[in-house]
Amino acid sequence: YDAPEYRPPPPKLQLAKGLKMPPLLDQCPGRSFTADLQSQVAEFGKGFSMENVDVVISFQALCTMLAFVDGTLTEDMRAKGLNTRRGNEPQRVDLFRVGRLPDAPDAISIGTVWNWVPENATAGSANFNKRSYDVNFQYVVTGRETIGGPPSIREVNDPDHYRILCYSLGDLNVLVRAPLACTMPTIDDSCMPNPGMAVQCSTANERDAGDLWGQNLASKFAEMKLGDVGMIVRGIVDKGFLIDVQELTQEDLKLDRFGKDSLEEEAEVLTGRVAGLLKRIKDVAGCPGCADRVLYLQYCDGELRDRKSVV
Repeated sequence: YDAPEYRPPPPKLQLAKGLKMPPLLDQCPGRSFTADLQSQVAEFGKGFSMENVDVVISFQALCTMLAFVDGTLTEDMRAKGLNTRRGNEPQRVDLFRVGRLPDAPDAISIGTVWNWVPENATAGSANFNKRSYDVNFQYVVTGRETIGGPPSIREVNDPDHYRILCYSLGDLNVLVRAPLACTMPTIDDSCMPNPGMAVQCSTANERDAGDLWGQNLASKFAEMKLGDVGMIVRGIVDKGFLIDVQELTQEDLKLDRFGKDSLEEEAEVLTGRVAGLLKRIKDVAGCPGCADRVLYLQYCDGELRDRKSVV
């Protein structure tokens, strides 16, 4: 069924923390990114052909690459000790699996095999902070009641919603599978670049209310462009109570910087770097030495490297 539409939450609402799980891996035991995508396109995209697609990628993988080109990923990995600091050997982390699809013979597929979660305390996902107001906030903005009961059962059990986006990124035709929690209200479609755009929902502490306008604003704007996100909604929470709601569309964010060094131009530079990175990965995957092999894209000491494995 279709994802629900966004509904503004009531003021002064009390929220309880729920269990927020890390994003699902695209490729892991019992889960295949290429098989899932093929079945979804066959069921919901009747008449759509992937013959002219160059890159098939998940939105989570695309955001991780965006973080690499803007330096956020490298800085986060450095802070977690995954580098050659103090003479240590850098750890090699497999980030993506690079494969191919029968329905898109000229394309490569890129899915995550490891989650990069910035708020994680360590390099892995074992210490992920699972307690968050995001769970109940997502329930409220999609028209449902808040989750009660013991903290151990306050989690989102609904099926995940995905959209298949197809657009040009540089010289590449890219197909992206993007998750979403809710969409823009139908009444606002006429004011948006595309109908049915996604709404990105999250919560923040009162002291972090202004963090959105920090140095990573261009990356956030580029992420909205890549995922066809029409609006960012942030619930500002203080002592468990919702005290404010920030609703910001792409046009609202553009007002932060305009003119010669506008926010949109800075975001275009970042998406151009992502396009260049995807082009290099596709060129490497097309080399004779990589034929009939599954490739893994590794992070190692501030670099992305490929690792080959025999099929």
